[in-house]
Amino acid sequence: MEEIDNVVEVVEQPSGGQKQPSKAGAAIKEWFRKFTVKLKHRPMNIAFFVMIVSTIVYLCSLGNYSQSALKYTLVDWLGLSIFVNTLFCILSLLLFMNSFPKRSKKPKVVMLVLFFLFVAAMITFDVLFYIRAGNAYHANLVLPDVDTTAEEKFIIPALNATIAHIVLVGLGAILTATYPLYGKLLNMINTKKVIESTELKEAIDTEDED
Repeated sequence: MEEIDNVVEVVEQPSGGQKQPSKAGAAIKEWFRKFTVKLKHRPMNIAFFVMIVSTIVYLCSLGNYSQSALKYTLVDWLGLSIFVNTLFCILSLLLFMNSFPKRSKKPKVVMLVLFFLFVAAMITFDVLFYIRAGNAYHANLVLPDVDTTAEEKFIIPALNATIAHIVLVGLGAILTATYPLYGKLLNMINTKKVIESTELKEAIDTEDED
């Protein structure tokens, strides 16, 4: 519960006149505390962040993918792989959000199953693209008017982006499946707000004056 996480822990002010942290440092520390509290309530947001990054990586590489499909017109499945993954990248994010509604303690099983099916489809088409495009590159199966030097400018980045997408999507799926486990680890982090006794006394005195 957020109420428990926001419990104020009062400590005595240390003797010796130790230097107090700056306001900027205290603000950053408080921001991290609140951020951790939010993660403790919704640990699956870590997996969602990874899925967002995977979508950004894929969409930013569409130029290289489209050039690969354009130049390797003799190779089947490249265009379909690009189309399916582009569509599923976006739909998987929508499925993820619908799988974990904010006001529900339990995920929606149907949406979650569809999410994992979409992830499996994306990885399958990524592997298909990598194999087909990689074989075409090594076999030099390009159109006669294509410069092989220019070819490397799009096919190699496309293959690298495919590997990165497979890794990120797979990591996102693993984090989604295991969020109850690392959610327990997050709950072990102490997020109680600690204030010194002098600060509490000042706050009480201010309230009494009002």
